[in-house]
Amino acid sequence: MSNVNDKNNHQIQNNNYLIWLFIYLGIGFAISFILPFPISFAASLLVFLLLNAVRTDIALRRSGVGGIKGLYKSLTSFGNSSNNSNSEFGFGHTPTKFYCMSCGHEHKEYACPKCGSKAVRVG
Repeated sequence: MSNVNDKNNHQIQNNNYLIWLFIYLGIGFAISFILPFPISFAASLLVFLLLNAVRTDIALRRSGVGGIKGLYKSLTSFGNSSNNSNSEFGFGHTPTKFYCMSCGHEHKEYACPKCGSKAVRVG
């Protein structure tokens, strides 16, 4: 039964790509007929880049990331905080913590800065 749903979902995605293809072609032809060549080329590139950014933002919002702004916010907050505030986007990063087997000191280096032992466990 899920195979039928996968085929339907794939068919919907293919139709969606065709719709966007015709939108791009229509905008390109409209710009090329309205403006002269060098200006129409630059304008259509600008419009295509902006339209692609809008499509990416819509896709990211549907996937739960929060749009392009949310994607960049989550990528820049990896090193800023030690808590898991960036795990709301599904790919939060926590730094590796080492615990010394000799003295029990928690640190971020491979060798213990307190006693110099390399016998550590990862936690």
